[in-house]
Amino acid sequence: MMRRFAVFSLSVASIFAIACSGSDGTIQQDQARSMNASSVLTTSSQSETQQPERTSRPSMSGIRQIDFKNFTYPSLPTKKCSMKQITLVDGSYHAPETVRQKIPSVDCWSVVIGPVTYGDVTGDGDEEAIVDLYAEVGGTEGSQDIYVYTLQEREPVLLWKFATGDRADGGPRRIYAENGELVVELFGVGTAPGKKLYGTEEVGMATPRHYTRTKYKWNGKRFTQDGPLEVFTNPSADTKSAISPTPSSS
Repeated sequence: MMRRFAVFSLSVASIFAIACSGSDGTIQQDQARSMNASSVLTTSSQSETQQPERTSRPSMSGIRQIDFKNFTYPSLPTKKCSMKQITLVDGSYHAPETVRQKIPSVDCWSVVIGPVTYGDVTGDGDEEAIVDLYAEVGGTEGSQDIYVYTLQEREPVLLWKFATGDRADGGPRRIYAENGELVVELFGVGTAPGKKLYGTEEVGMATPRHYTRTKYKWNGKRFTQDGPLEVFTNPSADTKSAISPTPSSS
């Protein structure tokens, strides 16, 4: 009888131990699952918190926050102004009274900002700004200065500046971004930044018959010409479309 009781007691104890063991295991598994879920939530939360840091590069509209109407530009590539820097206030600069407005002019009388065109010209997915300036030296001369700025560390950085010609003689028809490249269209035949701008065809200053399109690719340090110069018939037969930010359809 005592042996049966002892065996029975041992069996009950064993069953109780196994039950307790199972209970502990279940609790531990639940705790582990809870900890894993907590870890997932924590990781997800951290990922969402850290995501802006991974995408901290300027947005497509970042460069648009720069106020180019109240801005200091380096010397004009047309060299119409003698100053090493030109500071615009409300979109213009006016020479001091010591600069007399007469022809021939000894210096520029004023500088005004023209259209500012935005688009990705470096192929990185971020916008750059193409700024047009016009310096007045008297008469009907109309050459213009082009500045291309990007945004680095939230600061505008000059990538390129170049001079255009005057209306039919290499004047700007359209300068814009396309497929991650900079496209420059100047009136005339074979006209391009750094190349011949004047006297490429015998026409009136306001009636260019042709324009030349040149594409430039950014190589990380400078813009390099991509492909040959393309010459097209000027559909408007005048210079009214100059500096239009709308890409050409031809």
